[in-house]
Amino acid sequence: MQKIWLWIFGAMFVVPEVLWSPIINLIYNILQNSNNAKILRPNFLTESDNIYVLLGVLCIQFVGILSSTIITAQGKMNLKSKILLILPMLVLLLITGFLLFFVFSLRNGIGF
Repeated sequence: MQKIWLWIFGAMFVVPEVLWSPIINLIYNILQNSNNAKILRPNFLTESDNIYVLLGVLCIQFVGILSSTIITAQGKMNLKSKILLILPMLVLLLITGFLLFFVFSLRNGIGF
């Protein structure tokens, strides 16, 4: 039963990333040092009108990777393989959480 849930939660992260690449696009935009940031892979999520759709996709990805990490941590594996699986998941979880917070805090634009 845990394997089925692991596949479902994994798909919650992987499917949006393959279709629209929101995390890769946002990281690519943040790392550019210019006023005219180029988008790595243009799609409808990169338009400013779809900020709430982007928030929804990032939230789904965050829940998917968080649930996958929890299920993997609870699984019956030896310690070495569990650590090798959980460390990349934690990195993805931190990146996704940061980007979710970043997009959420800038959803109304920069200003006071």
